[in-house]
Parts: sequence; C-alpha cells; structure tokens
Amino acid sequence: MSLDSLLSPRSIAVVGASDNAKRIGGVPVDLLKRAGFERLYPVNPKNETVQGLTAYKDIEDVPEVVDLVVVALSAEATLPYLERCHALGIPAAIVFASGYAETGEAEGAAKQAELVAFAGRTGMKVAGPNCMGNANFSDSIFTTFGQSFQPGEPAGNTALVTQSGNMCATVFRIARRAGVTFSQVINTGNEASVELSDYLEWLADDPNTTSALCYIEELRDGPKFLAAAAKFRAAGKLLAVYKVGTSEKGAEATRSHTAALAGDSAAYDAAFSRAGVARAGKLSELADLAYLHTLGDKIAGSNCAILSISGAAGAILADALTLGGAEVPTLPADVQAALTAQIPGHSMVSNPIDMTGNMVNSNDFLSECIRLALSPDDIDVLLLYTPGAFLTGALDQVEAAAAASSKAIIVIDTFALADQTRLAEHGIGYFEDFDQAACAVAAYGKWKSATGKVTANFAPTASWPAFPAGRNALSETEGKEALAAFGVPVVHDALVQGVEEARAAADKIGYPLVAKLVSPDVAHKTEHGLIRLGLSDADAVAQAFRQMMAKAQSMSGVHIEGVTLEPMLQGGVEILAGVTRDPVFGWMLTVGLGGVWTELMQDACHSLLPVDASEAAAMLRSLKGFKLLDGYRGAPKADVAAASRAIAALGQAVLAGGERLREVEINPLLVLPQGKGAVAVDALVLLNAAAEEEELA
Repeated sequence: MSLDSLLSPRSIAVVGASDNAKRIGGVPVDLLKRAGFERLYPVNPKNETVQGLTAYKDIEDVPEVVDLVVVALSAEATLPYLERCHALGIPAAIVFASGYAETGEAEGAAKQAELVAFAGRTGMKVAGPNCMGNANFSDSIFTTFGQSFQPGEPAGNTALVTQSGNMCATVFRIARRAGVTFSQVINTGNEASVELSDYLEWLADDPNTTSALCYIEELRDGPKFLAAAAKFRAAGKLLAVYKVGTSEKGAEATRSHTAALAGDSAAYDAAFSRAGVARAGKLSELADLAYLHTLGDKIAGSNCAILSISGAAGAILADALTLGGAEVPTLPADVQAALTAQIPGHSMVSNPIDMTGNMVNSNDFLSECIRLALSPDDIDVLLLYTPGAFLTGALDQVEAAAAASSKAIIVIDTFALADQTRLAEHGIGYFEDFDQAACAVAAYGKWKSATGKVTANFAPTASWPAFPAGRNALSETEGKEALAAFGVPVVHDALVQGVEEARAAADKIGYPLVAKLVSPDVAHKTEHGLIRLGLSDADAVAQAFRQMMAKAQSMSGVHIEGVTLEPMLQGGVEILAGVTRDPVFGWMLTVGLGGVWTELMQDACHSLLPVDASEAAAMLRSLKGFKLLDGYRGAPKADVAAASRAIAALGQAVLAGGERLREVEINPLLVLPQGKGAVAVDALVLLNAAAEEEELA
C-alpha cells in the first residue's frame, strides 16, 4: 500500500482550520506554516484568512487537488465532507474526530463502519479516526494537532508508530531524552482504513528509516504484520514493539488444556519470536532499543563481558543481564591469566572482571583490560562501570579501545557526569542505570542474534476424512486415526460395544490394559470416571465396561460409540502437544508437560505453525520440565527426536484440516525411552460448525 500522499504529501488542505493556533484545527496550520510548507490551504467558510494565510470557504475552492486533506470536523460532519473530497480526486485524509468505535457504543461503531465502507468503496487512504495525526521530520511536514512535535527538531532514522495518541507523545519525549531522533511519528487511531501494518510496510521501504518503535494495543491483521516484520528483518531494520494488555485474565479453558495455556500474550510472544521482532518489556525500553541500534553492527548478540571498578556493581550487572536472557560467559583461562597480570591482588577476573581502583595506576591499564575482555569470539559487547571522575580521567583509554575494536562498549555512569556527546562521537554507548543498561542490551542482543523465520510454503502429506455434519468434535478413535495418516504415531486399540466382545478383545490385546469410553461429546473422560487404568484380567475389563456404560448413559446428550481397549504402556514421560486457532495470527502450537502437570506448572512453549522437527525439539528443550525428558536423576533419556517428529506431524495435520478444525490436542503424547519412539495415547479434535449449519443457525 503506497502511503506517500498520507505521510509525505506535497500539498495539504486543512478543513476546519482555525485562526487560533492552540485549537485542534489551528495547530497543524501553525506547525506547517512555521515549517515553511508552501502548498498549504486552510479551509474555513467564516474567515477570509487563517493565521495570515488565504482561507477557502470550501474544499472545492482550493486551487489544486491536494495530496492530503486534514479533517478537523465533528464525527457527524466528517463523512459527508470526505465524500466531497473523493469527488475531487483527493487520495488521502487524516480524521481527527472522536466518537467512533472507541466509545464502545453502537452509534459510534455504526459511524466507524460507514467510514470503513467509504474507504473500501473509494480507495481513499483514511488515517484515523480518533487520531492525532503525523509528524514527518525527514521532510518537515506536520499534519498533527500534537504540540510535542515541533519544527526545528533534528531529523533522525527512527520511526514511531502508536495506537494511542497520548502514548505517541509519551514515547517520543522519553526517546528524545535518550538522544533518539525521528524520521516519522505516526498515530494510527482507530485504524478504520489504514492500520498499523500498512504503515510498517511503508516504513520498511523508507530510506530515511532504519528502525521503528511500536506501541500496540491489538493487531487487526496478524499475517499482514508478520509480512511487514519480515520486510524489516530483510532490510536489516529494527522493529521494536511494546504490547500492552498481556494479562491472561480472559484466557480460561473450556474444553482443553491447550486453550488454558495459549492466551493472548502467548500468541503475541510466539508471533514476535517468529518474525524476529524485538519485544520491549517496558515502555521506556523502546527508546533504549532504538538508541542501541544507532551503534550499528557493533552489537552482534547478548553475550556480555562486564568490567567494573566495583565487585558489587559487577554482580548487580551479571544478575540483571542473566534475568533479562543475556549470557555472561566465563572468560578463557589465557584471558583470565592476562587480566590477572594487569590487576594485582585477588580480584575476580573470570567475568565479571573487578578492576578495583587499579585503573588509576597506569596510562593504558583500562584500554588493555577492555581489549582482553572483548577478545574472546563468544563475547559480543562490553559493559563498563566507571562512574564519575573514574570515567572522566580514563576517557581517552575508553575511546582508544573503542577505536581498536569492532565490538560495542557500553559505559555505565551512575553519577551521570559523563560527556555523552563525546562518547557518542566515538560510538560508545551510555547509560546511567544498571538495570536499564542490562535490560536494553539483553533485549537488543537477543533481537540481533535472532534470524526471524519466513513461513515456508505448506504442502499437505495426507488428507482428513470428511468431517461429520452436526458434530463439534471427533471421537478419540476418529481423531487418532486421522492423525495417524499424517505420521503421528498412535496407540492401537480395539473398539467394543458389548461385554463379551470386550472380554475377547482384552484377551487378544493382553494385560494390563486401559479402557476408555468413546464419545465425541466427552472431552475430558478422567473427570467423569470414564477411563480405567491397569485392568489385569477379563473380569476387570467386563466390570469396567458395565460401569462406564452406565455412567455415560446417565449423562444427558452423550452419544456413545462404545469402549476402546488399548495396551497400558509402561514407562516414558507424558507431554502435551496441542494446536489452537488464534484470532489474530492463526494456528499456534503449544507444547508442555502432559497430564495434570500441564495446568499445575504452566510450563509451556508456543510457536506459530508450521513447525518442523528441529523447531519442535527446540520448543521441548526450552521447557523447565525438559529435565524429565533428559534423564532426570538417573532415569533413562526419553526419545526427544521421536517426540519432535510427532509434534511436527501434528502441525502438518492441522494445517491440512481447513476451516472446520477448531482445535487439536494430543494429551498425553507418551515419550518412551530413547530409541523406542513416542506415541499419542489420547487425541482431542474439536470442530467448527459447517458453513451450511451456520447459515441455518
């Protein structure tokens, strides 16, 4: 989507222009006039001039068809005026007015629906409504009523895109204090026509923009966002996001463990990870990420060396980095030996490096310590704590070390006395707070070392049987049979409808075995006493059959297909693998410990589909409970490779399922000892209503 007319217009009309430079209709006129924008046309039927400029009574009186119209009218008056603008051929508009869907009322939603329909019918690029407009610092174009954005501010290479007007101004101020300068500042408002991902797609191609900061409340089009993020990644541009509203309050499970784990925050985490997006843990971190991006290619990852005049400060930084997901690798023995020769006494040199006060004893001491600390290949960046006079007296050494190294040096001065301008000129980073520095370096280094994953084309290896009409689920037997066609290993079982048939089948299968009721209407059989374990002979099987059938027949609305008998597998570790359909991003895979541990420990990992076996293995290894699969306390190692293949096959099955599939879960997937495979013991397949059923409803 080309947004040139919206973000970089050559001519602008302001409808509802005010002679008062403090009013909403007056601010953009004032800003544009002071910025020297020449083809500016105030429209006001009551005034002959507006702020010294010729005013026009109607948009039809403006002497040219402008690129952009800024509409500072009421919500009721806006759409009729946009129709007039479209009739003239004006391609883009910014709508300041509120009173639309953000009100939460039917009348406001109806107004926004009309605006959406207008934009769809005409093709006009309509920013907002309920937005504060934009500031293009690269071209000095200010189409906003926000007074935080003033002509004369230095232009930079960072774009800011927010879904909140107040947060737009807030993040801008925070970032400016950190020294970040901007190419574009964009407030998306209600996104009735142009949404956040459209802006990002344009910014990915903008030569004046090398990074973008986003404040997000919700994404309206997940796939479009992922595509725009991929463009940023391919261009080597930073896309940093702060996502508000990550509480799991609304994520309650109704029928599956997977749904309990796959909440809003998990979906966004999985999507950002897939796209290689840097996710800020707090609002101010957005500015820090943009600031670190100005250091260019000097930060390759988040493996940090710490050099400090204080052992306590070194420990604080090590803790903060580790908690943020960074690494503080132990330095090689030869580097430690060289550092020991530089640092007398018994100071720590393994990393963190405690220089104590010795840096004042030699003209090149600090420079040599920095060189040694950065010398290992697995060190990406150095955090240097030298506050106040210590730094001032040794700044020449820091600058010399920075000039001699291709890696980043980040100075931390808690006394806030450093010459930041001088540091910046030499490409040296600067922070005044331990935690702020550690969080920023960890987040940026993680982003820099990530690759982002482009979703591959999907080619199904099998197909599902026809989904039965009028059903919202498959039975366990149906589900396992369908998954087996895609390569998911399943427990082989026998379906029986009578006591004598159950006896005969049990003798054939062998003991001990498991009996389960088969019904598409009962998802969690354990909770209803419809699973029996460890049945050791035919009499036990017959008794379990009678009891489960009686229980199921007493339950309202339960269709009974029979009872399935299957061997009771011994040993192994139970895990869960399930897929839910996220409303924003689509299919999302969740893996975690199986059985009751899933909800009790909340130990799960999430990824958007598709996922191959190596990615599935990485998901399993990220679990805190992975030790159970890796031979915890002398237990045999589990067959992680087989489990990973089964999880990947589950993902392939779901992608081939089409719109009728709502959710698929294997719980448990029993992972047997290494070399013996993995097997799906139970399967839950939930369905959406068929299209014809929805039409009749």
